[in-house]
Amino acid sequence: MRNVTISTTAIVKDSVIGEGSQIWEFANVYGAKIGENTKIGSYVEIQNNTCIGNDAIISSHSFICSLVTIEDNVFIGHGVMTVNDLYPPSKRRTGSDEDWKPTLIKKNAIIGSNATLMPVVIGENSIVGAGAVVTKDVPDNCIVAGNPAKIVKYLPNITKTNEARAMKILLADLKLQHSKIREELDAAITKVVDDCSFIMSEQIAEFENNFAEYCQAKHVIGVSNGTSAISLALEACGIKEGDEVITTPHTFIATTEAISKVGAKIKFVDIEEKTHLMDITKIEAAITENTKAIIPVHLNGLMCNMSKIRELADRHNLKIIEDSAQAHGALYNNNPPGFHSDAATFSFFPGKNLGAFGDAGAVITNNDQIAEKIRMLRNHGRKLGEKHNHEIEGYNERLDSIQAAVLKVKLQYLNEWNKQRIQNAQLYQKHLDSSKMVLPYVPDGYRHVYHQYVIRVKDRERLTHFLKESGISFGINYPIPLHLQPAYAYLGYKTGDFPIAERLTKEIISLPMFPELSEEQIKYVAEKVNEFLKKNNE
Repeated sequence: MRNVTISTTAIVKDSVIGEGSQIWEFANVYGAKIGENTKIGSYVEIQNNTCIGNDAIISSHSFICSLVTIEDNVFIGHGVMTVNDLYPPSKRRTGSDEDWKPTLIKKNAIIGSNATLMPVVIGENSIVGAGAVVTKDVPDNCIVAGNPAKIVKYLPNITKTNEARAMKILLADLKLQHSKIREELDAAITKVVDDCSFIMSEQIAEFENNFAEYCQAKHVIGVSNGTSAISLALEACGIKEGDEVITTPHTFIATTEAISKVGAKIKFVDIEEKTHLMDITKIEAAITENTKAIIPVHLNGLMCNMSKIRELADRHNLKIIEDSAQAHGALYNNNPPGFHSDAATFSFFPGKNLGAFGDAGAVITNNDQIAEKIRMLRNHGRKLGEKHNHEIEGYNERLDSIQAAVLKVKLQYLNEWNKQRIQNAQLYQKHLDSSKMVLPYVPDGYRHVYHQYVIRVKDRERLTHFLKESGISFGINYPIPLHLQPAYAYLGYKTGDFPIAERLTKEIISLPMFPELSEEQIKYVAEKVNEFLKKNNE
């Protein structure tokens, strides 16, 4: 044993001690294997059949029992106790291996002072708090504390696997999409710049006409963003202060911001378990004499049952404004957004199925009066072609020409991109283990265009940590339902009011989804999700 320091008061028998290691006063080591440059503190006892790696530190007064393996770079605090027996003495099967179980402390772990470890596995880079009693395995890269120990925090991954380095998958890859049509996009933007026609130009009219044809709608009015599209549609439909508008708590806050902007009151109804969409059977109970409109939100690429909502609205004389920000190209019974409603609104935020190079939006409608009102509202109350004559007070909510030019180019590819999204979803369905998670549900007669590919799992927090380690991006839309947001505390809703929305927000996770996603990437994502859920469901 070269360059090994062993105190004269320490007892070391039948053990292998690596080069550069140190064993201090009154330590007791027998039948153990200790690696290089490891330090064993005073009054430490290390029993037989124990293996300790390189560069570890075992602080004073700790007890390392038989069958414990400690990997490289592990720190053990003062007074740590390890246990390997599964039964009290009266229950032991004398001489049977079933009485004992090993403990494994993986590399870079830190065990706080006075912690007690039952026969467990402590994951790589994990930290056990001082005084903790660990009765269950601890995953990699986390902090546990308490009695019994529980996970209190996940840590960034310190050691990336070679696999994760090789495969880095984004939630969406706009750079890849734009690279394939870059020349067309550059030419469209250059034309706007060369023409110096930035506001209310022919580019806008051309895009509006093309999108109207795509949506089978009489009118499209381009506006500044998707949030303004909703508020302008509400105002054009006559929704005002004191009115109530029914919608879902499982949506982005833009939906409800628009309701508040026109002075109306927000009323929520819960969502369906399978589709994550507004539960139509709950709408009627929420209607009062002040209810004037419904905003169904088409989510993740799937439309609501618009014929049933239309029947309900007609029965109670209500307006319908569809929030279609995630439904470009989606169909319900072969009909797009806008067919069953007074108006439908779109966002062209860059990450949407049809996205601009910044904020942009549109309202579609088959109602001439609503279309005319929105055209005036978006442009300071002026009719098209007017400059100094203002019919009403309006706003500056115009779609700008550069965004219209970009959208006009990208609209030509929307059907192809949506087809690729659907094919990617089918590959996910094929490769994901549906017995371990809930996959997206598509009712008969619907065309889902998979703005997001959303699954439901029970252990989402640990799955997200595992996906990060594996180089896989993900999304969570939305982790807090709107009725529990601080902004809406004044509405008086509380936990438990919308139980399905509340439960789903804790379980849903969006996997990578974009048209250019390869089958190899989808298989890798599916393999990793399956691997995690199999390991954690056993």
